[in-house]
Amino acid sequence: MQLRKNLNLYLSGIVVFMLTILLLSTAFALDESLGNRIAKIFWFYKVIIVAGIACIPLAWMRPFRFSITDLLVLLYAGYTLCNDYFAGTIAPTRTSLFILIIVTYFIFRRLTTFVPLGFTHAALLLTGAIEAIWGLAQLYGFTPSQHSRFELTGSFFNPGPYSGFLVAILPLALYYTLTACRIARILSGVILVLLLLVLPATLSRGAWLAAIAGCGIVLGNYFHLYNRLKFLFQKHRLASFIATICIFLLVTGTLIGIYQLKKESADGRRLIWKVSSTLVASHPATGVGFGHFAGAYGEAQAAYFSATERSAGEELVADAPETAFNEFVQTATETGIIGLLLFLTIIFWAFKTARHPDNKVTAGVTGSLAAFLVFACFSYPFSVLPLLVLFTLLLAQCTSIQRGSRWLSGIFYLFLLLPVYFLATGQQEREQAYKCWKSEQIYFNMQIFERTVDNYKKLYPLLKDQPAFLFEYGQCLSRTGQPEASNLILKEAARLSADPMIRNIMGKNYQTMKQYPQAESAFLKASHMVPNRLYPLYLLAKMYHESGQTDKAIATARLLLEKAPKVPSSATEEMKRDMQKLIRDTLHLTNYFKIECDNVEDKNTIEI
Repeated sequence: MQLRKNLNLYLSGIVVFMLTILLLSTAFALDESLGNRIAKIFWFYKVIIVAGIACIPLAWMRPFRFSITDLLVLLYAGYTLCNDYFAGTIAPTRTSLFILIIVTYFIFRRLTTFVPLGFTHAALLLTGAIEAIWGLAQLYGFTPSQHSRFELTGSFFNPGPYSGFLVAILPLALYYTLTACRIARILSGVILVLLLLVLPATLSRGAWLAAIAGCGIVLGNYFHLYNRLKFLFQKHRLASFIATICIFLLVTGTLIGIYQLKKESADGRRLIWKVSSTLVASHPATGVGFGHFAGAYGEAQAAYFSATERSAGEELVADAPETAFNEFVQTATETGIIGLLLFLTIIFWAFKTARHPDNKVTAGVTGSLAAFLVFACFSYPFSVLPLLVLFTLLLAQCTSIQRGSRWLSGIFYLFLLLPVYFLATGQQEREQAYKCWKSEQIYFNMQIFERTVDNYKKLYPLLKDQPAFLFEYGQCLSRTGQPEASNLILKEAARLSADPMIRNIMGKNYQTMKQYPQAESAFLKASHMVPNRLYPLYLLAKMYHESGQTDKAIATARLLLEKAPKVPSSATEEMKRDMQKLIRDTLHLTNYFKIECDNVEDKNTIEI
């Protein structure tokens, strides 16, 4: 009887392990015809169908009771979707993925409560080992990087998300290295060493801080550091006080060193958070809409730099970010204070449940979740699908395991198939559209716009929520003599992106149509959005010169010449030479007309 019971347990565990690996394999999906991010999305659409169908019999065989965390997740999802619906800010792709991520959370809830957590942890550690080996192979030149500027990316598009994926698994590997049986301890130790070899090479300061926080929780729990430190403080107050000051100074020095390592990057993120706070202040309750951070941020940064004169340091680090580089700031910006409070409540309740004495959740899970959240304070893990999948797995494990109603559990998971069916199935047409766009970009980059504009028009209904596509389509329309149609498309792109080039193309379209006030407004907006870029001022000076506004043309040209470009290049030097020529030609022409006018006046005086 016991043998049969153990056999059923291990067979069930293998099923859970395989389904967990299947969902986590989203990180490994690569397809050159789609691109790194998009390939992962369409692979996720495929695997969630399999995992969703498999969870229905599992829910019937061993039902579980829904927890407060589950209800909070549903409340947060409902609020976000209703908020976007009534505000009219639904972004189809982002919203679809958001719904499927909620489904993924409940799939992991089913998997993590069906068998002991060791099976899902084994899947996590295995994926971490694969990514670490992948990264080491890139460092030694055995496998190519996924980005031309970085040699270490794993299966991701740059080192940032890659380091976030690794650091979320690191505390779990440390936990099993300390507590598991001999074989599991050796295997976990090997994975721990692999992760520690790769993480420093990513040069991600956020990941380093996350590793310290997550591993600190594991070590603190294992060595009972809280009780020991409390005892030492009570017994040796003076020595403990001095040690605390020394530790504080050491931590402060370390943080200053980490800040100085990439000072410009840190200052840039601080500016992003500062400007984002103005968005929260202007949309405190409901936010700007899920998936609309970038477009709203571009407008806010333009208003920030146009309102008053800012420091040269802030102007130099300004950029056009797609995310807030802090998921808590971005959540507050997109869903408002209400959404942020709901999200924080989910996190708080998950940790509270995980710390309950009757709960079997390990310190490794809480350490990994803490590491993920610390990393989320400095990066954008919720904008990277594999990291979102990983987060739902960690969150799903921080819940109680209690037996519930079979009918309720079965019917609930049957209903979960509805969004999976409507959102994840039938994606072949959209996938083909992305492949066509990828192939058309070859001709776009070759500036064969007459060919691409018609093909982009066919792709527009399926890709109209992708700002990069809209920008390229708008540029094709502009280059083929359709400025008015181009601006209609570019206005849609501007709502989803902070890229000032969108405003530059719009300004050039207005200039082509001789609508100079609208062109001036577009160029000024582009200049204020990212004030360290010279191109908007260059276009503005040219427009003033064309429209006969000579004083403004000279003033703008001089302003450009005074600015130091963020990245000097041959293009910036050429723009400065053009502005010097514009000033000389304009002043020469002005002097010429002045001399001619004086001659005419003198001639009239003589005749009189």
